[in-house]
Amino acid sequence: MIKIKDKKDSILKMKELRLNYFPLEVFDVDDIEGIKAFFEANPSEEYVMRSPNKTNANFFFVKNFEEAKEHLKYFKKEVTIDVSYRPYKEDIILVGDIKVHRGYGADIVDLTARTDSEATQRNIYENPEYNLHTTLEDNKLWDIPGFSKIIRYIADHELYDVIVEFSVYDIKIGVNKENVVISELRTGY
Repeated sequence: MIKIKDKKDSILKMKELRLNYFPLEVFDVDDIEGIKAFFEANPSEEYVMRSPNKTNANFFFVKNFEEAKEHLKYFKKEVTIDVSYRPYKEDIILVGDIKVHRGYGADIVDLTARTDSEATQRNIYENPEYNLHTTLEDNKLWDIPGFSKIIRYIADHELYDVIVEFSVYDIKIGVNKENVVISELRTGY
């Protein structure tokens, strides 16, 4: 059984399981050379900086290493830097949180998700297009665009009984160049 205690632990588990995610790393705020190397190794239109230890903490979108350096003062010890999803938002099929509970009779699915290009992990609960607690056999689930891709991904990687923050795209992106991108895994926080 997977146990995740914080965002940093989630990142380590995503890498350990070889899941598909946008390139990201956790840095000590004084590791200027490491941060610079990340930007050089992962060219992108935009990056996100956030705390690896706090949920719903401040975050910043930055365009380059110089902007990132200016924002380091807002972080105490560590900072997570990852390639931003926003340049790919027009390619979104489904964004949400899903948890598949393994059961003796039927698997139970909790899904909160949206299909619009403005959907993010932070706003899906404000006005969810889908907010379901049902069995995997429910036909409503299979009519949701992208649902079959995320459920296959969960099965392939045995991500049961874990909250999976995900996005399904109509293009292949991320470190593994797949249609499903995992943003975070959560269990205990």
